[in-house]
Amino acid sequence: MAISGYLIVIALFLGMVIFCFLWGLLEYKKPKDAGPLFIDLDRSIRKRLIRKKRNTAKAPNNEHVAHSKLELTMGESGEESHSSDVKETIRVRGDLRISKGEIIPYNMIVDGNLTSQEDVIFQGGLHVKGRVVIGARNRLEKSIVCQKELFLSKDVTVNNCIDCEGRVLIKKGLRLGASLEGGAIASRSTIYLEKPIGPLRIKSKKGVRVVGVLNDVIPQDLKTIIEVTGA
Repeated sequence: MAISGYLIVIALFLGMVIFCFLWGLLEYKKPKDAGPLFIDLDRSIRKRLIRKKRNTAKAPNNEHVAHSKLELTMGESGEESHSSDVKETIRVRGDLRISKGEIIPYNMIVDGNLTSQEDVIFQGGLHVKGRVVIGARNRLEKSIVCQKELFLSKDVTVNNCIDCEGRVLIKKGLRLGASLEGGAIASRSTIYLEKPIGPLRIKSKKGVRVVGVLNDVIPQDLKTIIEVTGA
């Protein structure tokens, strides 16, 4: 009787082990996952901006009026139009800091915060779940999507769109929308601009402010990050 009980316990244990590996074995024999999913960041951004533009047209507000004034008062950008055909996408777990003068040849999804120093070239799009700090004279061939605040240092070029959940702070010299698809800025918070170049399409839930000196409105914690990283 004791031996049969012992055998039953062993059989149950073996059954549990086999059950744990059963689904993996079935997936190995007949895989259902075709492979990594390619994410077209620009297409998803354009759809979202078009949807926001339609909503704005249906319900005009003060923010749309500020947007129109900005378009009328800013001069044309002389940036040459071109597009990027980067298709490879990589994902970064955690925070990412990019050194001065680097060239990033792919689309990037960053699960943490992203900081870049001066003269960095992003040949693909950026999708960042944290804060974004972009250094002076950076060039982005596609779009920026971020879920927290965004800071762009002076003379930054973004060939497509900027789409942020948090506030957007942009120093002077921004060139936006040099690609064939054009460009726009969208935020659910306030957008602060310091002498941008060229006509800008802007949608901000909490309004747009053109300031003389951007440093006057940058939060102290963000100033510390900018000084430490040299952005």
